[in-house]
Amino acid sequence: MPSLYSVLFKRFQIRVFLYLLPVTALPLVLVISLFNHQFAEYSEKTQMSQVNQTHDQLLLKMTQELRFTAETTHRSAMDYGIIRYAKLTDSAANVKELKELTTYANSLLSEQRQRSQYVEQVCLTLHATNRTLCAQSSEGTEGLAARLSGPYKSFEPLAVENSKSKGYLLTYTEPITDKISLQELGKVTSWFNMSKLWNETLVKTSNQGYALIDPQQRVVYRDGVYRGDEFQGKKPGDDVLQADHNVIYSMKHVDVGAGMLWKSYYEVPQSAASFPYYHIGLFLSATLLFLLCLGSSFLFGTYVSKPLNVLKMLMNRAELGDLRAYWTSKSSKEWMQLGDSYNQMLNRLEDLIKQVKREESLKKEAEMEALHYQLNPHFLYNTLNTIKWVAKIHKTPQISEVVSALVRLLQASLGKKGEFIPLREELSLIHDYMAIQKFRYGDRIQVETEADALTLGCLVPRMLLQPLVENAIIHGIEPAKREGVIRIRTWLDRDLLFCQVEDNGIGMQVKEGSSGWNAIHDLGESQAGKMRRERMSGIGLSHIREKIKLYYGPQFKMHIGSNPGEGTTIRMSLPIHQEEE
Repeated sequence: MPSLYSVLFKRFQIRVFLYLLPVTALPLVLVISLFNHQFAEYSEKTQMSQVNQTHDQLLLKMTQELRFTAETTHRSAMDYGIIRYAKLTDSAANVKELKELTTYANSLLSEQRQRSQYVEQVCLTLHATNRTLCAQSSEGTEGLAARLSGPYKSFEPLAVENSKSKGYLLTYTEPITDKISLQELGKVTSWFNMSKLWNETLVKTSNQGYALIDPQQRVVYRDGVYRGDEFQGKKPGDDVLQADHNVIYSMKHVDVGAGMLWKSYYEVPQSAASFPYYHIGLFLSATLLFLLCLGSSFLFGTYVSKPLNVLKMLMNRAELGDLRAYWTSKSSKEWMQLGDSYNQMLNRLEDLIKQVKREESLKKEAEMEALHYQLNPHFLYNTLNTIKWVAKIHKTPQISEVVSALVRLLQASLGKKGEFIPLREELSLIHDYMAIQKFRYGDRIQVETEADALTLGCLVPRMLLQPLVENAIIHGIEPAKREGVIRIRTWLDRDLLFCQVEDNGIGMQVKEGSSGWNAIHDLGESQAGKMRRERMSGIGLSHIREKIKLYYGPQFKMHIGSNPGEGTTIRMSLPIHQEEE
């Protein structure tokens, strides 16, 4: 039994599917590859733009909060009440004013802390009294604030372990200065919680990293995995935005006041999250392609292979001889047109077969008619030889010449040399025939021959021109009762051989538009015509016309032109066939 694979593969639909799948899949794969490349570039640019925008928003938020903190700290340090409070000493005379200013300072520091949610603490340190006052009491904070000796008017990082918040803290200190003596009286310090700011601002994802570095390369804030070596070798002040190893890196310089430029590093992994339906679209496209190929193969098999098999079956029947195997199925317009053409071919083939049978029948009838008029060659040769020797014995050379010419005509009519002979031999037979007629008519009838030398080697059917000459004598010249001239012309024109026989006999009436055959038919039906026809050879013009049609086809014909009293002209057009050398 054949395998399942061979059975399936022999099905036309399966073969079409196997052809369509690679043909359609290959361009689609190329398009998807190109699209995937373009999509990757577009996705990378889009994500880089999003990272750059997010980074800018983060830095804008941070600088706003830092500048606000610096501004409020500066206002507190420049406040008149704070300056007055810093000048007072712990004397008995200043107790009441010192108490009032202490209350005022606590209120001012508390208000400053409450105005920013990221300010953890605000402390006031007085040099005159060695006193530290903070917005809210915190163990160790006052002592730490007194010991801070960093530069003024700049944000300085504070170690994490020094704060209970366990986060990244910055301190910003403003000096309290006497406006007259410009003596430093103390300082105001604000504690800024960077961890709280970034925890509220950043949308954290896995593998994301962020870092802030001050000019002294101290870490101001850090979150996630940071690989700062990606930016090594970059010029100072240059911002960087690049993608490498599926990670987008962004480095920017941010001015936090007093001309201090911090470096802000931001790292985000690349992801297809921006286009969540991309892979789903690819899967659906591949599925749609498969279904399209499958459906196309079955549609092709239904609307193409089925009508093709029907037509193949009908052609096999026609090949076996059933010319009635017509197309009758209903299908698409194109198949119906093809079926109509096939039906027309069957009808034409049937007509051609009938025509061939009819022509074969006519040819057999012509051969039978020719055999009917043939004489026994043995008897006829013996009789003619007897007459020839009798004429020689009685010394009558004219009879001997006539009999010799008759023998040559008899040999030609019996076709001993085949159905075709060269034109020169056909003209020689006409001279033999005229030698016989000269014995009867004398010099009353003359034959003029104008034959192109190129035509003498052309092959023509035997006994083609002799019946025309005989017809000119019997039907044209003899009834005229005067001397007659018969002109025979042959020439070549393009790829045709033309043979023309012309006489100056009585002619006949040919109606305009007629071929001349109706006039010959009318002449043959008359009594005189019947008598003259009996005196012709048994071939006749109709036999010559049918012979041309059978040998060469209907496109080669014999034309007759005639007028009463002006003679008759018969012209034949034949294909050129040269005799073999």
